[in-house]
Amino acid sequence: MEQVIAVAGVLIKDNHVLMATRPEGKSHAGSWEFPGGKIETGETLNEALVRELAEEIGVVAKVEDCKDLTYIVQNYGSKQVKLHVMLVKRWVGEPSGNEGQKLYWQDLNTKCELQPLLLTTQRILDLLII
Repeated sequence: MEQVIAVAGVLIKDNHVLMATRPEGKSHAGSWEFPGGKIETGETLNEALVRELAEEIGVVAKVEDCKDLTYIVQNYGSKQVKLHVMLVKRWVGEPSGNEGQKLYWQDLNTKCELQPLLLTTQRILDLLII
């Protein structure tokens, strides 16, 4: 089974979290997730997240502003994703879909109606709401 080690950022502002669709051409394209991606060789988790946030949604975060939230292992058929989830409360810039993805600020006080959600996305939302 292929193993993917990735990082996701939960950007939180005024009790809302930023969610994005997966870009066309990627597995599960159109599914809602938290921004992030694969960790490159030699990167720390925080460095990978800072790079991914800049590439995907055009915001600048500092390594020290990315805090561990949880760790999820999820199987998707022939692939296992090991996802390090980090909370980000400070960044510079207004998020935009640099890869053509849709963005949405989900209110943590209301049930998420976005579909389809990746399994890991729902698990993260469940953790944040409790």
